[in-house]
Amino acid sequence: MHTRLNNIYACNCEDCKTKTIHLAADSNGFFKDVLNAAKNALKYLLTKQTFKEEDLGEEPYQRLIDETYKVFNKAIMDNDVPDVMRKALQSDAFLFGTLKTRAQMFEASTYLLNPDGTIKTWQQFERDFRQVFEDYNQNYLEAEYQFAVNSAQMAAKWTELDDSGRYLLQYRTAMDDRVRESHQALEGITLPKDDPFWRDFYPPNGWRCRCQVVEVSKARYEASESEEAIAKGMAATQQIGKDGRNRLAMFRFNPGMEKKLFPPDHPYTKIK
Repeated sequence: MHTRLNNIYACNCEDCKTKTIHLAADSNGFFKDVLNAAKNALKYLLTKQTFKEEDLGEEPYQRLIDETYKVFNKAIMDNDVPDVMRKALQSDAFLFGTLKTRAQMFEASTYLLNPDGTIKTWQQFERDFRQVFEDYNQNYLEAEYQFAVNSAQMAAKWTELDDSGRYLLQYRTAMDDRVRESHQALEGITLPKDDPFWRDFYPPNGWRCRCQVVEVSKARYEASESEEAIAKGMAATQQIGKDGRNRLAMFRFNPGMEKKLFPPDHPYTKIK
């Protein structure tokens, strides 16, 4: 599980590496409460020596869920989101925090035993699980928080877009040297709001994606060819990993249309 998540969250652009390094150095900052809650949950797991899904209702795990949710809820509350949309996004944020905690505890439970079958001491367990702990509660969480900020912003914007058909929607990148090449290919795509392109490729289209959509006049802009635009969107959200899976396919959703803060097909949802 951890290897697959690393592949999904991995990004070698300078902007992402800088943010990840900064966050790792600032463990007493924004995510301090999550880190403390995660450590307490792991200590509790060690005392129980096992983890089952129904254990998520127990206090140490609930606290980790709550602290993780608070991070995502800040991303929502920092944007002007209509009430109905806000409640739906908050519900999704809480579900995602629950799934994330479940994934982390399931993975942590595989580190409980020594090779001879004895239970590890806290020092052994903490040492062996340290990198996974930092990834879930710092590196992954930072990427998820940034995505939640952009997703909430774009979901709110979707509710404000005109439904009369007077305008077209136009895809816009941040137009700087940090824009990834695959997203630059989507710059200027101009289509009606009801075009199927927006169902799958309305931003954000990846971790730390800063792309936007704006309304433009039909009199001033010509509509793009829909099938060609969809082909570009498919290419922009395709990155085949060593396991043969497309690790960007999960971003093919519209947060405003689906009232979802996070990708519905994120691997956290696949844990059994």
